[in-house]
Amino acid sequence: MEVTDVRRVRGTWLITLNGETLRIPRALYEERPITVGDDIDPEEYDRWLLLRQFRPALDYAVSLLARRPHAEGELEAKLKARGCRPVTIELVLHKLSKHGLTDDADFARQWAEARVRRGVGPKRIEQELRQRKIAAEDAEEAMAGLDEDGQRAAAVKLAQKALRAAKPGEDRRKTDQRIAAMLIRRGYPYTMAREAIRAVREDDQEETDDDRDR
Repeated sequence: MEVTDVRRVRGTWLITLNGETLRIPRALYEERPITVGDDIDPEEYDRWLLLRQFRPALDYAVSLLARRPHAEGELEAKLKARGCRPVTIELVLHKLSKHGLTDDADFARQWAEARVRRGVGPKRIEQELRQRKIAAEDAEEAMAGLDEDGQRAAAVKLAQKALRAAKPGEDRRKTDQRIAAMLIRRGYPYTMAREAIRAVREDDQEETDDDRDR
């Protein structure tokens, strides 16, 4: 197969053949330079790359996991950005999964629970799981396992903080609209946002009544 284009981009080489562009790390390109017009057997070249890519790719993936958990989709994207070929990535992910270093279902569960604790609503959590290429069934299972009471408590806490920060004399309806918009931006459904505001207003009224009784 004829090479139709060779370009250097940010420390890697982009090699185009038969309409497909391969991203090759500089060190591997220097070991086996390729120029426009060369005839390459893609399967043979993939095998050649695999022998040289697998160990560095595996080490890189392990280093990423040492910093924080990653979904397989995240690892795949980062390995691809480094110029790893699909067969290399597939073998690396298989190796990691075999040794229990990756588990998308567990990753999705931990991610969702951690985000709830940080006051992130379910809609945004679902979006974040999709961005990390978590399979739909794993994402659904993680979301189903979340504590709804915990989500409501987190929304109420955010609403309380926003209410305390409201300007003195601000119109109540405008304040409530602003708090609802903030909660919706953080991924809470409208109904949960309204419930949180209502709960905060009731607490605020009870505190006001107590102060009057004193």
